[in-house]
Amino acid sequence: MAHECTKSWMKKKIDWSNAQAAQNRNLYPIQEQATLVELWEYVPCTCDNTCSCKRFGCTRHWKLKKNLQFNDFVPGFLRTFVDKNQHRPILNSLNGTYSGSLNTRAIGAFSVLKSLKSNWTLLSKNATEHRKTLFCDGWASDFFRNCWSFPVQGTSIYKAKQYCLLLPDICVPYDTASLVKMNDYFDMYYTDYFGLLKTLRKGFLKCMEDDHFTMPTMRILESPQDQLPFNQHLISLPRQGMDYRTSYSPKERPLGLVIDKCFYQPTNNTISSPTQNTESPILRNDSSRLYQTSPLSGHGETIIVYPDPAGRYVIWGNTKFTISNEVIQTILEGFFIDTNNWYPLGASMTDPNPGGLGAFIRNNISSFTPRHASAIASIMVHEGLLVTRGKKPIILKKCSKKDPSNMS
Repeated sequence: MAHECTKSWMKKKIDWSNAQAAQNRNLYPIQEQATLVELWEYVPCTCDNTCSCKRFGCTRHWKLKKNLQFNDFVPGFLRTFVDKNQHRPILNSLNGTYSGSLNTRAIGAFSVLKSLKSNWTLLSKNATEHRKTLFCDGWASDFFRNCWSFPVQGTSIYKAKQYCLLLPDICVPYDTASLVKMNDYFDMYYTDYFGLLKTLRKGFLKCMEDDHFTMPTMRILESPQDQLPFNQHLISLPRQGMDYRTSYSPKERPLGLVIDKCFYQPTNNTISSPTQNTESPILRNDSSRLYQTSPLSGHGETIIVYPDPAGRYVIWGNTKFTISNEVIQTILEGFFIDTNNWYPLGASMTDPNPGGLGAFIRNNISSFTPRHASAIASIMVHEGLLVTRGKKPIILKKCSKKDPSNMS
């Protein structure tokens, strides 16, 4: 493990994540509670006394309810993982009644849901029959181990997220920013999703053992009531007649939610726009994490980057702007679609390549220009998300796995 994991560290990170979520328009803790009530049940642990979970005081497991239909599952998926502004377009697209075009993030969620719809009977059956937690010895059945063989880098983040609702005590969601934190914390640069879960399992089992706490204690570390009081009237896509309770109950939360919030920090806005006067708190409080890089052309102003939980604050000559984590994810999922393909940078202000990153950024990210692609591409190469080749033209390819040589 690259860093020490303790109960106090977990509690601090989880509370901070929920405090950030209280400022996010989606109010994710409230949405998670609604999904918990609709989709999951808390059942007695049936593992024998030799199972690893028993060493840590396990008495109950969270699992998917039986006899749920795909249409029962979709609202929980959307409210838990997708910005609320995209709920109705995705629902209408699934029903074949949407005539508009989905944005890049919504396309990723829609594609995963469409595939899940075709395989719902098989996946839901295996999920309801798999009464295990991430800390059980038999946590990965042969069926799900095969499902989890997809690479973490280069695959839509929503593919993992579907399994987080199917298996809430085993699977952990991630986005670009939280994945970087997981990689840094546990040194897991080369992995598929099964490998990611295996590494998290090992790390948090050691955490409980070294810091002498139990699974029931770990479950109650995720307690958002102090950061965001529960209000059932703020639930997105509520089910008519459903009793969502009056608080975050039960107090013992699914392990997937607990582990996720050690790394996930939602932002206030979906996309941050560039400005000339933007000031980051890091500039005032902590510059120890800044790094410098250069345009991929080899000439031009130095690019100074201040990472923070919401993304990156950039100073590039006289230009200052922020790049949110959502922007990075939009570029990775919407432009660098095929990990085997090289794509042109195309950052010319006057004549950008219509098939290049510059044109994509101009067309999909409000207030950004093709010129911003030069800095953004350099940052993504520096952070090991892209690799580059050539000078005239500069071409780029998405990394299929984390490259330690490119880590900042």
